[in-house]
Amino acid sequence: MRQLLALALCLVALGCELNITQPSAGAAPAPDGSAITITSTNNNTNNNDRSDTAAPAPGPGGGSGGEPGVALPLPAYGEGVTREVAANNPGLLANSCQLTTGESAWQFLDLVIGTLRARDPRWGYLCKDGTCQTIARDIVAYRASAGTTGIHIVDVIGNHCPGPADPPPAVRWGVLPFETSRPWTGAR
Repeated sequence: MRQLLALALCLVALGCELNITQPSAGAAPAPDGSAITITSTNNNTNNNDRSDTAAPAPGPGGGSGGEPGVALPLPAYGEGVTREVAANNPGLLANSCQLTTGESAWQFLDLVIGTLRARDPRWGYLCKDGTCQTIARDIVAYRASAGTTGIHIVDVIGNHCPGPADPPPAVRWGVLPFETSRPWTGAR
């Protein structure tokens, strides 16, 4: 009976392991002669900031991204690279608002994407329209599947175009929902 109860508890607590063993010498056995050990194991390996994510990427995430229906996971190094670029180039981040600084404001995002693309050419820009005439100004995209759609989207600049009383722009690694239809581009 205790084994059934332990099995039921194990099934309710996802990710646990159930070990049924004979008691060791000198141990007090259960009424049925067995000993039960329940170990709760956390199998979650997600280390991304998913506070803004509404839906996970499709597929198991273990392929090359070229298989139909399979999406690669968002690389874990992306946030660290972005923060390192910002730390080494604080002026570029501070002046990253295209509305106030103009064309030179792209330097920060261009440098982040260029640095990420040096590791994996799947990094790029998010197209805000179907023809890529308008590029998101504070977002990076990671092509996780075959073709130009099926992307992870990450908002990398928090407080991008601040008002007079707002704090200056800062790195924000805000992972947005997986996008299956918006296009991605490697160049703007």
